[in-house]
Amino acid sequence: MELPLFPLRTVLFPGMPLPLQVFEERYKAMTRELLASGGAFGVLLIREGREVGGGAIPFSVGTTARSEEWKELPNGRFVLTARGEQRFRLTRLLDPRPYPYGEIELFDDSSWEPSGELEATLGRVRAEFPEYFKLALSLTGQWARAMRLPRPPHRLVDFLAPWLQADETVRYGLLEPQPALPRVAALEELLAGLLAQTRREAHAHRLQKYHGFGCCN
Repeated sequence: MELPLFPLRTVLFPGMPLPLQVFEERYKAMTRELLASGGAFGVLLIREGREVGGGAIPFSVGTTARSEEWKELPNGRFVLTARGEQRFRLTRLLDPRPYPYGEIELFDDSSWEPSGELEATLGRVRAEFPEYFKLALSLTGQWARAMRLPRPPHRLVDFLAPWLQADETVRYGLLEPQPALPRVAALEELLAGLLAQTRREAHAHRLQKYHGFGCCN
């Protein structure tokens, strides 16, 4: 399958919204064609190079996306919101048209191999994420509502990954694995580290607030 590609400094997960401002001529041409056809494009995290100017080298796994809302500005630029749909692997870069184009293979995330290890790892993720999310928001004075977490493992990873406060290259480690167990295990490992760090930050924040009230004079 061949697909237009949009290398970015962002890791896109299925179901995740993606706001874009399109100003390069090659991507304006791509946007016009896709809006006319209703077609999808592929988003890949840049491994080397820049978003602007061409020549960027992407990672090999990305997510297809489709525009949901868009507006063309008087200067010919586009402001649009796309949404991630399905993971894929880039098998070959093709000649630009004039935007990047590639040959891809779609991942099938609708099925997985059930196992006791997978269920145990899913259980830890479901137990750890609410605490992490609540603590992370509390550090910025926000509060968290209860979330209904998806049950299928791939959907769970795709749903939770954008909420984790991590670098894009770290987040990419949650997009790349194909089988469900390695993906969920990578999520659990990252989440456990973030939870431990956030607990320490929340504890330090409480101590600072306590001292700020003059309770320990």
